[in-house]
Amino acid sequence: MSEELIEIEKLLVLKGEEIRQLKLNKATKEVLQPHIDELLKLKERYQVANNGIPYAPPTTSNTTQEKKKETKPTPEPVVRDGPSKKELNRQKKKEQKEQKESGATSTTSTTTTESNNEQKVEKVTTTTTVTTSSVEGPQIVFHPSVLPQVSNAVLAISGVNVPAVASTQKESHQPYLSSPQHGSISGDYSIARFFARQYSPSLLSNDSWLASQIDQWIDHSIIVNTLSSPVTLTETLPILENHLKDKTFLVGTSLTLADLSILDLLQRGSYSSSSTFPSVDRWFNLVSSSTPSTNSAELKAKAGKAAKAAKAKPKKETNENEDTCPELEGAIEGQVVTRFPPEPSGYLHIGHTKAALLNQYYAQRYKGKLIIRFDDTNPSKEKEEYEQNIIRDLATLQIKGDIVTHTSDSFDICERYAVELIQKGLAYMDDTDQEKMQAERLARVESYRRNSPPAENLVLFQNLLKGDKDAIKFCLRAKIDMNSTNGTMRDPVLYRYNDTPHHRTGTKYKAYPTYDFACPIVDSIEGVTNALRTTEYNDRDEQYHWLQNAMGLRKVHILAYGKINFVHTVLSKRKLTWFVDNGHVDGWNDPRFPTIQGCIRRGMQVESLKNFIISQGASRRVINMEWDKFWSENKKILEDISPRYMAVTNNTKVLFTVTNIPNEVEGVLINVHPSKPELGQRIVRKYNKIYLEGDDCQLFSEGEEVTLVRWGNFFIDRIERDDNGKVLSLEGRFNPDATNFSKTKKATWIAAIEDLVPCQLVEFDHLISKPKLNEEDNFQDFITPVSRAETRALGDPYLRTIQVGQVIQLERKGFFRCDQPYGGVDKPAVFFLIPDGRVKAMSTLSSALSHR
Repeated sequence: MSEELIEIEKLLVLKGEEIRQLKLNKATKEVLQPHIDELLKLKERYQVANNGIPYAPPTTSNTTQEKKKETKPTPEPVVRDGPSKKELNRQKKKEQKEQKESGATSTTSTTTTESNNEQKVEKVTTTTTVTTSSVEGPQIVFHPSVLPQVSNAVLAISGVNVPAVASTQKESHQPYLSSPQHGSISGDYSIARFFARQYSPSLLSNDSWLASQIDQWIDHSIIVNTLSSPVTLTETLPILENHLKDKTFLVGTSLTLADLSILDLLQRGSYSSSSTFPSVDRWFNLVSSSTPSTNSAELKAKAGKAAKAAKAKPKKETNENEDTCPELEGAIEGQVVTRFPPEPSGYLHIGHTKAALLNQYYAQRYKGKLIIRFDDTNPSKEKEEYEQNIIRDLATLQIKGDIVTHTSDSFDICERYAVELIQKGLAYMDDTDQEKMQAERLARVESYRRNSPPAENLVLFQNLLKGDKDAIKFCLRAKIDMNSTNGTMRDPVLYRYNDTPHHRTGTKYKAYPTYDFACPIVDSIEGVTNALRTTEYNDRDEQYHWLQNAMGLRKVHILAYGKINFVHTVLSKRKLTWFVDNGHVDGWNDPRFPTIQGCIRRGMQVESLKNFIISQGASRRVINMEWDKFWSENKKILEDISPRYMAVTNNTKVLFTVTNIPNEVEGVLINVHPSKPELGQRIVRKYNKIYLEGDDCQLFSEGEEVTLVRWGNFFIDRIERDDNGKVLSLEGRFNPDATNFSKTKKATWIAAIEDLVPCQLVEFDHLISKPKLNEEDNFQDFITPVSRAETRALGDPYLRTIQVGQVIQLERKGFFRCDQPYGGVDKPAVFFLIPDGRVKAMSTLSSALSHR
């Protein structure tokens, strides 16, 4: 025999053994076929090399066969996390008995085996119960919110049945394979790997390179599933499209666990057919159709029963906000995804706070996820400064998104969907000028370019994206219905030219999608289940759903809620920007501004802000709030946390000489808060010369007994006045035996000593003088002439220790937030007066402005 024949014969023997092992492992016909084809080709080579004599396997004697049997290596003991035939029969009888007793339904699965190149179909009937049973063999235990889809698919391909039961645990958990003999394996992909090794090795690979590629795709599925729930396919689909352009399967030339894991990922991400990803479509349809039908319906049925069983347990505690925040449509606990999409064109204001907090509330209520998405589709208005301050404001509000994205991350995807609409004849390029277009839309007149051919529109759109000078006058419009009673459906603009450099992408793009076009796309591909929008978008909701349907995108549910407005306030970013640009305020964090930073700087506490917003709920009614309700909520918190100090107005203070106490400073230890000893103590200094408020002194009479807060009662013996009756000074005596404190006049005071702290007390009024502006009003005509006033004061020596952001109460003046700490004689401490919900000041003391 020639060397060539010997070599071919060796290959034939090896290939035959490989096929035999595959059959022993119950490989499917599809898996076997490539190997059989190779075997036939080897036989043809042999026949040609052997002068037309076909290959015949060498015959062996009985003795040799006996020897082979004896010398055949004993297989390694198999870790049986899959039931044996005996166990299956025993389990079958047990479950049939339980079925009769409990009425559980039976399901039938088909096991396919292959022997002697013929298929034999065997029906295996399995019955399962909802609650965990005492099964002797292994079983899959899964939570209703996390189905073991990939494991299930591997079992279906292998023709093996392993019982699966749904747990009734309240907390979600990963599926796990439980075996009385070997413990457990946790995670759908880990279980699938075990089943593949045990029952279908062909789903993996003996080649280390191919095996690593399979692991790579499985790891990708795990990462995406971990990072987002529901799954978002924004990054996965382009990667798949590029990889599958010249491939039938992800790895190698046959179906592997890589295909099953990515198929599961796409199904979890609600992937639907799209011309944007033709290679993915082809692969998806092939793998879906070539994978045997699994018992996923049965798993879902079990999950439903388990969920009902869980509901039968003691009712969970209800949240007090659930009455004002209705249930979300189609919401499933653990799968809800909301999004807060601020535009980085200004700082967050109190209206945004409602949107952000409601989205966070619903994500937490349903144990879902919150996406923070920067809607950066208009580079003319957007700045990095705004984005950074939005992040800062969200941190202040204790709002942390599970995922942070940008609409600009999806610009390429938006372009592909725009091309798809053009190709379908659902969008066209239009160079009608803006004023005429607006007039035509109002008159329901079609553009002269509405019926231009898709090919022409496509060329113009591509030129627009490049910034071609002849194309930049065009915009892309949706072709919907110019006769619609809903104005937003009259061919809205989807894309427009803008050569302003983008704060993230620079000059990469020359045209940008509108918010109305990008929003339904990005909501869908990022996995948003419920989009919260104010009622002002009601008309646009029809357009939102039309676009998703036209592009074949997954539908997103919408919850509409009413905006929150405040009297004497504008919330328009355009108008707020005008105040900043024209120097009417210090900046976006000015205490008169309704921005988060403005409110916090004025003394609003985060806790009270959140409580106030959530208490308003998600009602559809547009609310016009008085600021007093807002600040009243805040005062409830300040009452308990603010230490008490005293200060007197510098230019109206009056010296009071006490004639019956020593001419020396005495330090007395008192609580900083009369009813909160846990806040600590401070020393108050008493002296025979003290300063009083001029306003208080004007009300005193000679011979009267008055009460100095935190000290005691004093007799007023002499009052010195000027020609106009203004009190210049007082003399009096301390009354240590006084018992009458309820009917006396009260006054704050401070020892007239050298180390008093100079302070600047700042009060604010509304920027807008008119409570509610009408649509025809020009807000610039209603600007309050004076909305900031400053008062010089002398304060307790302890005020030099107060830091920025600390809130104190200056007794009988109000609550104040430190905006600038004491920095020396020439740098007084600056304190902003915090409104307390009252129109008038807290006491009879005069103030420079209305206390509001």
